[in-house]
Amino acid sequence: MRFIHTADWHLGKRLHDFSLVDVQRQAVEQVIDLVASAEPDAVVVAGDVFDTQVPSLGALELWEAAVEAIVGEHGIPMIVIPGNHDHADRLGAHSGLARRAGLHYLRYLSGCADPVTIGGVDFHGVPFHKPVHVNAAFRDDAPGIGDFDYAGAMSHTLDHVRSKRSGRPAVLVAHAFVDGAGEEPEGEDAISVGGAGAVPVSALAGFDYVALGHIHRRARLGGDAVQYSGSLYPYSFSGVLSEASRVKSVTLVELADGGGVASYERLDVAVDRGVRVVDGLSFAEVLAAAQHESVALRDHYTLVKVTDTDPLTDALAALREWYPHAVLEQPRIAAPTWVPCLVGDYRTTSPEDALRQFYRYVFEEDMSELEEDVLREALSADDGGSDTAGAGGSGAGGSGADA
Repeated sequence: MRFIHTADWHLGKRLHDFSLVDVQRQAVEQVIDLVASAEPDAVVVAGDVFDTQVPSLGALELWEAAVEAIVGEHGIPMIVIPGNHDHADRLGAHSGLARRAGLHYLRYLSGCADPVTIGGVDFHGVPFHKPVHVNAAFRDDAPGIGDFDYAGAMSHTLDHVRSKRSGRPAVLVAHAFVDGAGEEPEGEDAISVGGAGAVPVSALAGFDYVALGHIHRRARLGGDAVQYSGSLYPYSFSGVLSEASRVKSVTLVELADGGGVASYERLDVAVDRGVRVVDGLSFAEVLAAAQHESVALRDHYTLVKVTDTDPLTDALAALREWYPHAVLEQPRIAAPTWVPCLVGDYRTTSPEDALRQFYRYVFEEDMSELEEDVLREALSADDGGSDTAGAGGSGAGGSGADA
């Protein structure tokens, strides 16, 4: 029995102010091609199909295209669980009709012991959950699990699954942070805080393969039977300097007839526009170096961290002439040796006088009579037309009351 394990598509995600829809479309198309060529018995998506609980139209269209191709055209069933970014009910809309077509949304903890059986293998789905969800789903067992006891929550849930195992080979599909997987991805809603929230690998025992989602790099935990497939694309600048973070893939798993992992293979997913970091150069050096880089390299999503300490003028616009998908960071900006201060007691200085001081500082002259009129009119409109707009100012007829 062979199946493809993938996770963390995060359809609709943005990288700073850039949409990732184009590269996500390219990645999804590659997954469809890999499914067509590998001809697995099933495709497993271990959570975080979407990046938000209310996905954009573009994200929904990408997911529809993937499902239509994999299930509709190639006739390969899919098993999908919600991750911590998904809304379980929205993700599984029309789940009854979808199930009859071969698309299985395993959305609820209460049904995790009821498997989807494909090719003589039981697939159990355990969506992302917090301890409070386990307490609610298994209230008859009265687990009373603590709010931060994710290990206890997972153990209780899987004990429930194991108690109803059929004896057939079984695959667990789960979305969780498992101890030993490294740091959680940048931009994730952290599950592990201060060491709490991680699930030990030992809690996942008793399954022929555990298909995990949540960590964006591919990883094996305790042998071949517990794996993260990783994301389809590096969705942040964090960690992109390591080669492992740049290589993305899905995992083709083959189970032996009697159970256990017979073999697995990483099927690479590569997109044209990558993610990179340029660090340790001044802004002028970055622009000079850009002239010697290929257009394809400059088209990557590029985080530029410059060493300049003086303020830069119109730097991002100049940078994007060379790197159209650039993000600029200036970690160190020298503070001036002087700081202009408001003259007088801030508790009694009126807004008009504060603005006059600011104007005088910037333009080195007093406001004109016309500008004074505009100021009074603006403050009067902001105050609902009361007569206190001229408080503290000259020629306003005010009595000094707060404006």
